[in-house]
Amino acid sequence: MISITDKPIVTISEDLLKVDRHAKALSDFILRSDTPLTIGLQGEWGSGKTSLMYLLREKLQSSDVATAWLNTWEYSLFRGAHETTPAVLQGLLVKLKDACGDQWTLNDEAKEKWRSVVRFAGALGNQLLANKAGIDAKAAIDEVKGGSSQTITDIAELKAAITDIIDRLIQDPKNDFKRVVFFVDDLDRINPADAVEVLEALKNVFDIPHCIFLLAIDYDVVVKGLEGKFGPKTEANEREFRSFFDKIIQLPFSMPTGTYDIEHFLASKLKDLGISQQAGREELFAKVVKYTVGYNPRSLKRYINSFSLLNSIRKLDEAAEEQGEET
Repeated sequence: MISITDKPIVTISEDLLKVDRHAKALSDFILRSDTPLTIGLQGEWGSGKTSLMYLLREKLQSSDVATAWLNTWEYSLFRGAHETTPAVLQGLLVKLKDACGDQWTLNDEAKEKWRSVVRFAGALGNQLLANKAGIDAKAAIDEVKGGSSQTITDIAELKAAITDIIDRLIQDPKNDFKRVVFFVDDLDRINPADAVEVLEALKNVFDIPHCIFLLAIDYDVVVKGLEGKFGPKTEANEREFRSFFDKIIQLPFSMPTGTYDIEHFLASKLKDLGISQQAGREELFAKVVKYTVGYNPRSLKRYINSFSLLNSIRKLDEAAEEQGEET
């Protein structure tokens, strides 16, 4: 192997940067906190937000927590600004049902309510596709009336229906679930304005008991998404930007990049590539990398790949020189 891929880690055995203690602290907080709650994992691209979420999910899987994972960028592809939010709402419900299907008994009434909720969210997306001005709830109602005996009539009823569905999951004797954790990843990969709209929808529609949201997003993305509403960020209006973010996020958590074990990470990755370091110089090498490349895992992986390529070129040059000396 001469390169490493830019994939998030999914299990604690892959944790070379030593973030397990943060994952443990957050998972304990999730298990003991009151609901509803929204946690924001903040950090720039490549800082390890997705990896931390995977570690959290691994720790929560053995507890009384139902989990559902959603990659928001998948629901924003080929969609306009107002279409992403209904798609995300629909996706969250579908992902939850898929994740808990084997441990969840839905009677006919509950199944019908579930279908009604999912159809309504999907119909909102269809109406937004035709009506760029915003959500046309009445048109969405008309669209689902033909196929459901239980018709959702407004956004408030949508929230009530979702609340009832979550309650049924929690009360179902077939499982031990006490709360639901939604992992909402890659919000900072979609259009900033869309990300803000999704945040508002999650706050208003899913602000219900038993639910905890983990959102992977960078505060700077929220700022960009709000510029259409507040204008460019200045000292005069900075409080408005921060107030919006604080209204959505009850627990902000900044990725602890400054505490990452860069020395251990570099040594392990270089060993995988067959590159040996001079004995006793590992700490010095790690310091040089910290001050030049930084702590961002994605940047570190790119650096290691570049280092590996240059090392291959060096070996070829040395081989050519040796061959020239022999001739």
